[in-house]
Amino acid sequence: MSTDPYRLEPIDPTSFSALVPLMRDAFGHNVDTRYFDWKYLDNPAGPAIGHVAIDTASGDIAAFYGMIPERYRWGDHEAVIYQSCDTMTHSDHRRRGLFQRLAKATFAKAEALDPAFFAYGFGGPTSTPGFLKMGWDIEIDLRFLFRPRLLTQVSGFLGERETLRIATTPDAPLLELMKANEARREQSKVFDDAFLLWRLAQPRRAYTYVVDPGEAYAIYYQADGHIFLFDFWEATNGSGTGVLRHVDRAASKPGSKGVLTFAQTSGTFARSLRRHGYLSNPFKRGPATARIPFITYGPAGIPGGQTGAARAWDISPIDHDSY
Repeated sequence: MSTDPYRLEPIDPTSFSALVPLMRDAFGHNVDTRYFDWKYLDNPAGPAIGHVAIDTASGDIAAFYGMIPERYRWGDHEAVIYQSCDTMTHSDHRRRGLFQRLAKATFAKAEALDPAFFAYGFGGPTSTPGFLKMGWDIEIDLRFLFRPRLLTQVSGFLGERETLRIATTPDAPLLELMKANEARREQSKVFDDAFLLWRLAQPRRAYTYVVDPGEAYAIYYQADGHIFLFDFWEATNGSGTGVLRHVDRAASKPGSKGVLTFAQTSGTFARSLRRHGYLSNPFKRGPATARIPFITYGPAGIPGGQTGAARAWDISPIDHDSY
């Protein structure tokens, strides 16, 4: 008779309802099963790979670890890689090695499907040390960029471009601009219609889309008193001024703290925003000083033989499953 207090099982849709209270306990996020249907089943790149740890005494799910597949491109080379996501252990079951057990079982399944299996993720204060113990590497520390409310208020005195289209659902002009964004990047997720429509259907976010047809777009949402800038692109330097002024106006309202986002400092997203006056905090104290570790795992290396973290990636919020 087994004395192991936990039983590991692959994730399946019948477990999704039990992940709702687990996510609330682990992260404080209030979601329903639609969130897990979207993330783990509806993804056009394929279903998630993951495992749950079940407390054999109570039958409750004590922990979960999973990964979602994604099509990624480096130049002309394309591969399916995995994003690590939703590392969750209930507060009653922590410090019992469940994360590593679940992760190793999930990695083994992925490696059985593809010996060249490669994964990336975004570390947190508690999860990053565990990932590093299992052979993951920190490739880049992502930085927050921001526009204080005082600066956003300046846009309130400037006129709105008549060509701007504001919407709460994505349309064809937006998708075409997003695909143009991907085409100009050396490395990127593959932005086809299936991926974009799925990604923008994130149940936890109410995105607003600002489009200047043929010129630029911005996507943002409200969270924790900020306007969070989820994505931005301009066809030529300066052609995105109008859409970013609209974002500024949304962030200049009473009670707002301004605009916040994060990026790889050497990436195209960060360079574009800095041209438009976005700031970062160079100090270790004060607002927006936290770093987000971008971490990777893959014994065979990055698909396509890419080397050098900054050259192999171009990370922005659309790459993060939680935003």
